[in-house]
Amino acid sequence: MSAQRVQIPAYTDRWMMGDRYGVIVGYSKPKNYLDPKDPRGRTIARVKLDKSGKTVRVILDDCEHI
Repeated sequence: MSAQRVQIPAYTDRWMMGDRYGVIVGYSKPKNYLDPKDPRGRTIARVKLDKSGKTVRVILDDCEHI
């Protein structure tokens, strides 16, 4: 399986600093939440950024797959 490249959401500070692309290195699936609008039910991705090499946590649904 190849690494998934993504663009992180534009509302993050890292995106504003120009560090916009990276590779998903992991993610955490939510526990069982019945309400689909509950923010605790979102999948959180850990993305290692290309420019800085830092790893940030972002909501996977807000990332753009490239």
